[in-house]
Amino acid sequence: MTDNATPEPQHGPARQRLIRLMTTVFVVLLVSMLIVGTVLVLTQLVGVIGLNADLVTAAESVVSPIAFGIAAVLGIWTLLLSYAHGWKPSEG
Repeated sequence: MTDNATPEPQHGPARQRLIRLMTTVFVVLLVSMLIVGTVLVLTQLVGVIGLNADLVTAAESVVSPIAFGIAAVLGIWTLLLSYAHGWKPSEG
């Protein structure tokens, strides 16, 4: 049988360095998003268990802008990283 899979594109050394750097930033953003999301959920959980509506509201008002900001940057960064890897919109 022959393998009809498209071979991985070969990138030059400069592009490989760019991809490594962008991947590192991606991982940092992803971990940051997970940490901030966990802090938000756990703080609100403590507020719900303690029947403290002010804590739930305060956690949302303080942490959610940070979480949404990181999520927005992470989404855009993911798209840029896919382009650095050679993804094209027509590839689905």
